Amino acid sequence: MSEKVTSTKWFSVAIQALVVLANNEGRCPSGELAEKLNSKSVFLRKILRHLVKTELIQAKEGRDGGYFLVKDPSEIKLSEVYDAMKAETFPKGFFNVESKECFAATTRESLCTLRDEMEGWVVAGLEQKTIADLMKK
Repeated sequence: MSEKVTSTKWFSVAIQALVVLANNEGRCPSGELAEKLNSKSVFLRKILRHLVKTELIQAKEGRDGGYFLVKDPSEIKLSEVYDAMKAETFPKGFFNVESKECFAATTRESLCTLRDEMEGWVVAGLEQKTIADLMKK
């Protein structure tokens, strides 16, 4: 069963990890990557597992192991990272329209449609950007 990612934090850490890997020569061990991102190794490995599964990065185990990009940074769209992380578009509570006590059914339906449209706008914007766009020039 696939682990459902429910935090925009996962998406932002995944983006940062990809930028570090793009700027790194060769493989980068998870401990070194976690140190560069000021993140816990266990948390970061969960994120990296999703990126490996979606073939944005590869992992090599062993003494000289580590993580590395599969594609050129200019070919990795941020929308691919978003899909890999299955991140929520908005932080919890920002646009919560599911509450029955707050909205009439027709209003809730309209707001759910709006929320879905807003997610479409976010994904369309992410489709236009790549990891290379975020790297230091």
